[in-house]
Amino acid sequence: LTRNYDAEYGYREAVEDVDDPKLKKFFKTYVEQRYRFGHDLKGEIKNLGGDPEKGKGTSVGSDLHRKWMDLKKAISSNSEEAILEECRKGEITTWGDYNEVLAMQDLPPTTSSLLKNHKTKIDEAIFQLMELKMQYA
Repeated sequence: LTRNYDAEYGYREAVEDVDDPKLKKFFKTYVEQRYRFGHDLKGEIKNLGGDPEKGKGTSVGSDLHRKWMDLKKAISSNSEEAILEECRKGEITTWGDYNEVLAMQDLPPTTSSLLKNHKTKIDEAIFQLMELKMQYA
């Protein structure tokens, strides 16, 4: 849940940091997607008897990562490419977290299915970020 908050906030910052309307639209799509992922996960946590409010907010690591994006943008001659790369790195971290949880043997089927669906969309995001980065290189 926290990783999805991290991604949502990171994409929000990316929307603000780019001038290209195509990239703004692209990043807004992922803001909305991660918002939905968060709601999906909160619902699943509640269904399993947990408290989704414990995972609310962003992680310290992602807060630092977004500050790095700000610095990299400021010194980069091609800020769109730099922002796309930082978003890709964030997605790879999220992808790894999803893989780690999906490797657990005792996941309820509903949780496993939800996470697999999210992970497929994260895979797509990584691919799209790589393609866009090549266009801006």
